[in-house]
Amino acid sequence: DERSFSYIIYHYTKGAGRMAPDAPDRALKLLRKMVGMYRQGYTELMPSHYNRTNPIFAFTSVIDAHSVLRRNDSGDVGAELLESMTKLGEKLESLRPNTYACLSVLYGWSSCGSIDAGERATELLQRMEADMKDAASRGEESIMRTTQRCYILAQTAWARSQSERKATGALEVLHMMEKNYAEQNLEARPTVQAYSMVLNACAFADSVEVDGKIVKASPKQQMKAFQIAELIMSRLGKEPYPNVKSTSMTYGTFIKCCGRLDLPNNIAQESASRAFADCCQTGYVSDFVFTQ
Repeated sequence: DERSFSYIIYHYTKGAGRMAPDAPDRALKLLRKMVGMYRQGYTELMPSHYNRTNPIFAFTSVIDAHSVLRRNDSGDVGAELLESMTKLGEKLESLRPNTYACLSVLYGWSSCGSIDAGERATELLQRMEADMKDAASRGEESIMRTTQRCYILAQTAWARSQSERKATGALEVLHMMEKNYAEQNLEARPTVQAYSMVLNACAFADSVEVDGKIVKASPKQQMKAFQIAELIMSRLGKEPYPNVKSTSMTYGTFIKCCGRLDLPNNIAQESASRAFADCCQTGYVSDFVFTQ
């Protein structure tokens, strides 16, 4: 039954076997074989009900094994296994992708660093939100409900990519989060970390990937990223949600933007000085702020 494969997969993803250099590859190979055999008629390999060896956990553990090592194929592996779960889930309710599975795939995109990671993560968020609306129209609860962590992981995918849209993409995810929360998904309440992740994406918008090579972003692209960073600091200054306001992390990350981005004239120095003065006034000066 499913335990034959699941226990060995867990050995390579969560047990002592995970120390082997090729452990994620071995686990993925076993999972692919497990799915292939099920499609050939070995139906006992996929249970129709949830249990502690349920294959959905085998799927997510394989994705996570790739992601935790920051492998550049973690996003693609997650997408492949999500597609498998989706197709299998048409007949087996126990394998229908849920929030837990989607979080694992988003973790994969946030870890791989590929140029399209942000786009792919955002597409998955849009799929989850669409499923929520479809379920609500039927008077049901979606099993793919988005959470705070879903949006944070998508923002991380943008920040770690070398896309020229990394700052804009991270901001768009924040807007999705705000809109979803406004539509009464209380699990999507925006946090300081969500705003800080946009600032982080802005800080690393000084480089982009072109034809497979990392090159310096254009002055226009860097200036746009800085303007987004200023927008975020302005919004935090107005405390958009209770207790969502500037902290040591946001002040320090904004100052990092000033230091990393190539900005005209004295904009960088003046903006950093102003942010540091505000930080001192609010009492949020920390080692992190000094370091930046």
